[in-house]
Amino acid sequence: MAISNEVQKKIILLGDAAVGKTSLIRKFVVDKYDDKYITTIGTKVTAKALQVEMNERVFYLKLQIWDILGQKGYSKLYNSCFRGANGVFLVADITRKHTLDSIEAYWIPKVQNIIGNLPFVILANKCDLINDAKFTAKDLREFASRYKAPFYLTSAKNGENVKRAFYILAKRMLARKTAKLPTALKPTMIESEKSDMVELIDRIIDDFNKGYEGIEDAMPVLRRQFKLAQLDLNNPTKEALRSAVNRLAEVEIGFLESVTAQANLRKRLKWIKET
Repeated sequence: MAISNEVQKKIILLGDAAVGKTSLIRKFVVDKYDDKYITTIGTKVTAKALQVEMNERVFYLKLQIWDILGQKGYSKLYNSCFRGANGVFLVADITRKHTLDSIEAYWIPKVQNIIGNLPFVILANKCDLINDAKFTAKDLREFASRYKAPFYLTSAKNGENVKRAFYILAKRMLARKTAKLPTALKPTMIESEKSDMVELIDRIIDDFNKGYEGIEDAMPVLRRQFKLAQLDLNNPTKEALRSAVNRLAEVEIGFLESVTAQANLRKRLKWIKET
């Protein structure tokens, strides 16, 4: 069997808040499960090496797995996070039917409009709660058949189909096997759910990221400062956002000219005041 060189691939996980994206990644990467729900702020990047046998060759994949927040409306953040992606997991929660509808109405059009057609796999997570399911495997099969995409019932808790799903997406990326998507899809759930505060936080995140070489470097700093400021992305307040902006300014003083950091602070506080 022929051996291939190392191949780098970027995977993004998309889906509404609390569908279990973070837990799926944790289960796959370190084989652990935590039932505490923690909102993903912005994005979190995890690395994982994977060996895949395909067409009598062995591929050594170095995966970058991007866990992206499930709150809708962060357009600038999506533009940065989606860039360079090679494959997508679209994740729904089997106990909430609207999270499956959201994949078709929001997340698939978002991906297509930003970076075009990519290999993707559809996951209905939390299948360990099958007694509370709000849609069936048949519903999922019919949904996935419209896009000729693989689908799996997964559980981050017991690990069901988690590794299998990652291997399948890896093979689809290597084969560059994309799903079948209609042309010119447009998200139908974005503007109605996009509040002024979401747009403002998205703008501040994007502005802060510009001081770093890449969003993967900036996001750990943003996550920490947002957490210390007790900024809840599900229910953001101006008070918490002001605290976060002040903390970001203190960080920027460490690597920017003081006058630039202060100018950034005044600019962002002005944005908050005007919102």
